Amino acid sequence: MSNRRNFILKLVPLAGAAAVLPRMALAEIPHLAESDKMAVAMGFHLHTKDADQKKYPKHSEEQFCGRCLHFTEPGKDEARCDLFNKIVPKGGWCSGFSKRP
Repeated sequence: MSNRRNFILKLVPLAGAAAVLPRMALAEIPHLAESDKMAVAMGFHLHTKDADQKKYPKHSEEQFCGRCLHFTEPGKDEARCDLFNKIVPKGGWCSGFSKRP
């Protein structure tokens, strides 16, 4: 009997987690604003042409979120960025740009 009881006591929390996790996954991811503290620190701009060329001399207009390794859905107009964990436009730029292979 104790084996069955232990099994049930372990199963109940798992069932609760299974009910909650899909809701967490469907939570809406916010869009990144240029005024966000981390965005300011990383020099993020919604448009790559607005990047500060003096502060980031290696920046070129060929660098933009849509070509970045951290842009999670290449080909889309906007997607989640792994660096910020927020939605960014494909035409944006930050100093964390890493060219997609």
